[in-house]
Amino acid sequence: MTNVELSEAETGRMGTLVEGEAIAVFPWGVIVDLGLSWVGLIDVLYIDDDDNYQVGDRVSCYLECFDQQKRKFILRPPGQVPLVERLRRARARRTSGTPVERR
Repeated sequence: MTNVELSEAETGRMGTLVEGEAIAVFPWGVIVDLGLSWVGLIDVLYIDDDDNYQVGDRVSCYLECFDQQKRKFILRPPGQVPLVERLRRARARRTSGTPVERR
């Protein structure tokens, strides 16, 4: 599999808030048309039980990164803690003996 080349404009948008339209909703995530060269994915890890995404919804998310393997932009809804930070906090709780929070 070859590496995907992103445009300079797309690379420059990493970390920014972008808007798109939900084009597919699956148990494992939501596919979002961002109007870019690749679609975005809101991973199930960022979807709370009370979230109700529907095809056609306008969504705003942070453009976290581009996943070469999935060939999708990874999106994080506002208010959600980035996955890397969630993992760091979980490790810190384990080493400190603090109980893990359940969402």
